[in-house]
Amino acid sequence: MVSGGGRRPPGGAWPRGVVRRLGAALPFRRRGGAGNASGEPAEPGPGAPAAAFETPAGPGGADGAGAAATAGAGTPAPGGPGASLGANPAARRRARFQPSPLGLFGIAAAAMFATLLVIQLVSGPFRVEDPQAGADPGTAPEDAATPPEGTARIMVAGDSIAQGSSGDFTWRYRLWRHLRHRAGLDVDFVGPHTTLLDVVAGEQGDSRYADPDFDTDHAALWGSTAADLADSVGEHVAEYDPHYLLLMAGVNDFVAGGSAQSALGEIRDAVSTARVARGDIQIVIGELTPVRGGTGSDPMNARIAEFNAALPGLAAEISGADSPVTVARTARGYAPAEDTWDGTHPNARGELKIAAAFADALAATLHLGEPYPRPLPDVRTGPRRAPEVTAEAVARDVRLTWDPVPGATRYHVFQRRVRPDPDELVRLPMEVAAADTGDTPSATIDRLLAGATYEFVVQPFKGDNGGARSDPVEITAGDDPPPAPEWVRLAEDRRTLVWAQVPDATHFEVWRRPLVCAAPSADPSPPGGDGAQRPDCRPRNDLGPGRGEGWQSAAVVSGDRRWTVAADGAPGWELAVRAHRDFVPGAYSATVVYEVPG
Repeated sequence: MVSGGGRRPPGGAWPRGVVRRLGAALPFRRRGGAGNASGEPAEPGPGAPAAAFETPAGPGGADGAGAAATAGAGTPAPGGPGASLGANPAARRRARFQPSPLGLFGIAAAAMFATLLVIQLVSGPFRVEDPQAGADPGTAPEDAATPPEGTARIMVAGDSIAQGSSGDFTWRYRLWRHLRHRAGLDVDFVGPHTTLLDVVAGEQGDSRYADPDFDTDHAALWGSTAADLADSVGEHVAEYDPHYLLLMAGVNDFVAGGSAQSALGEIRDAVSTARVARGDIQIVIGELTPVRGGTGSDPMNARIAEFNAALPGLAAEISGADSPVTVARTARGYAPAEDTWDGTHPNARGELKIAAAFADALAATLHLGEPYPRPLPDVRTGPRRAPEVTAEAVARDVRLTWDPVPGATRYHVFQRRVRPDPDELVRLPMEVAAADTGDTPSATIDRLLAGATYEFVVQPFKGDNGGARSDPVEITAGDDPPPAPEWVRLAEDRRTLVWAQVPDATHFEVWRRPLVCAAPSADPSPPGGDGAQRPDCRPRNDLGPGRGEGWQSAAVVSGDRRWTVAADGAPGWELAVRAHRDFVPGAYSATVVYEVPG
């Protein structure tokens, strides 16, 4: 690949004081060794500078920390211009070099190169030739983009849209899969970070991707502005040497009060800074995606639209023959009501649209891979992992617990009675917020019918998007039977059966069995009588309901503890009362004998 101005030296080392703008040094930090793709410190290689750059901590945090070392204007940084990186110190003590005529020509050429580098930093890239006449805004000359031989190193840099949060696939994942599996390319995503933001705890370092089986290296952080990228991207490009830089940032600049023009200026600076580290880097800048929700969304979307409208012109202006710049149309067809989980951050549909736009730009303008196939597939949104729910009966309630689902910010609970009298699965009027790190989400369901068997399902939500539901968990609500009623007796009228209250009883059941009567005696009736003789009636045996024969349920009594006995053609009855707690029957009371008045 042909190198443009600012191309990295063959030894792999770069001066440690690179300029973001003329007369102002980049606020890079140094650390003891160059980093590797995982973000861990690595031993310096041959020809490497004694200290590599480290990103300043910006909004959202950064991996690692180090002492700040900002090179002042006009002060040569260690190993900077004028220093011989990797040279033998003894050679500096040799006699002064006297240049030959050919040497003088070399010095003049070096001076010209330095001048061109300054021009590139101030005015954009040095162009060997103009872009093709009639090229679309934001596109590069057709003959400028040449994919590298072998592995193509790609760095994704940006804010939360690119980094993602717990439970996300991320659009990086979808682009990587397209390039690797559909386009069949050998690609290596590079950058100082590998993780997501824990969306519940608000902390960096979460590795719970929806599918972690991809190259997770990146250079994006929540809260990053385009200004943060302009400050840090040069360091990252110098350290990881990508062939392609995919940029997408600017919304956080608007949140901080910046204008579209200032954000575009920071994007210009980010491109210039990246080229200092690698002059032939190929760049794709993504449009900003619209947002939804709140009173501030309209002015925010106005700035986003202004930024996106000017982006192709900026790309065309700063695109160079050795370092082409193109635009990914990530805002086209993007609907925040459908493509985000919170009005700002992409859900699975939004990730797919962003990845497809970057794939199209890489293929159409930079000739890397192929466009994303259309129509885009229909993908499910919300957390992908279903909760594993356990249920426990607690008195008359049921307590559900489950492990936190990555990315879930809240949960819905559904209930259905399985038996007796099955009903439909319905959502309960409750919402369970995501628990803090280390806590277990739970829900207690009350007002259940004792003895009934229920089925519960839990569904995780990330913002507005519902995810995979749990398998149903079945449990019978508290089935401890109530005790037997006491003080069962006939009231003074000898026709009303009464009994004492039973704790937790919801209703009572009256049982009866007719008395067994013998034939009347042959003895004459007493003097003065009418001559009628009463039968000799008594209980059949001493076995109550549940044990003896002939017992029948006579009535169900709710809200009262009395029942009027009817003769119903029998000379008398054995009576007993049984307490119930919903569907759980209790013990029977002692029996009482009732004889029909003669």
